[in-house]
Amino acid sequence: MTPELLARVPAALRAGAAYHVPQPPQVRAKLDANELPHALPGELRARLGAALAEVALERYPDPTARELRARVAAQLGVAGDRLTFGNGSDELIAMIASAFATGPVLFPSPSFVYYRLAATARGLDAIEVPLRRDFTLDEAALDAAIARHQPGCVFLALPNNPTGTLWRVDLAPELAARYPGVAIVSDEAYVAYSRRTNLPHAQRNLIVLRTLSKIGLAGLRVGFAISSPEIAALLDKLRPPYNLSALDQRAAAFAIDEAASWCDARAAEVVAERARLAAVLAASPLRLEVIPSEANFVLVRTPRAREIYQHLFDAGVVVRAFGHSELADCLRITVGSAAENRLLEHTLAAVRVS
Repeated sequence: MTPELLARVPAALRAGAAYHVPQPPQVRAKLDANELPHALPGELRARLGAALAEVALERYPDPTARELRARVAAQLGVAGDRLTFGNGSDELIAMIASAFATGPVLFPSPSFVYYRLAATARGLDAIEVPLRRDFTLDEAALDAAIARHQPGCVFLALPNNPTGTLWRVDLAPELAARYPGVAIVSDEAYVAYSRRTNLPHAQRNLIVLRTLSKIGLAGLRVGFAISSPEIAALLDKLRPPYNLSALDQRAAAFAIDEAASWCDARAAEVVAERARLAAVLAASPLRLEVIPSEANFVLVRTPRAREIYQHLFDAGVVVRAFGHSELADCLRITVGSAAENRLLEHTLAAVRVS
């Protein structure tokens, strides 16, 4: 890149880093991405394969996702014109940041990394409101920051990633009422594990985000926003044409029709395993501080985070580390299958107790 062209790149983008996921030579337990650890059973996979075989790959996908829209609308009990579909919820976050780009993007910190990336990519300021030491939300500080900076949009992950913490659920509707000129977003990627939602309040300036990624369908990259018809129409102006492939649309519609009960049952298993795993980690002689979680992962804090991460990595057990950040002394551990969790526990037990 020439120096002249580099000068045209925003300073925030130049200073940032790409999202990087390190992988050991052999992965024995993948516990770093908050995926559901269970694959669809063979009978469902066979029926899904048959459904996908009927997709006309020589044609562009339905730009309005009519079939999928009808399934999601019926499942949630909302009108179809309140839905906007994205290539995962990441694309929807980017669309929301673009739609309300006359102000900065504001969110608690630490939170989902893409809030910052979406702001940076659009040349917008990212206003980060620090969480308390125990990762609870300072509501007064958040309110003061909104009043001061007048953001275009505020992202509130419910529950929060990467901490797993759950703020007061009715906070988002209260903020939406208090700041009618700000888009308040309740990002509910982990609703299957928290069972807390602001869906009944998704109107006027409150937007709810959902995704299929955390319930066993991460490979589809299908997310959707529920909002007022006016906001949905606005977001549709920013949605790339044919942003959801025909295969993704058909697979997502199939999953909602045929696999919803299976997904719900597996999520319930993860919630039960989360409690067991958190208790095991809390009792570890490594003296791990376990942060209470309402998601499908557990965050632990330890001054030995880098050492423990490397020990697990070398054994093929991949968890999430955070490098040089406010989470440098933390590890995020996805709740895996029973076998993966036992391997994690066995590998941790081999770490020298200082």
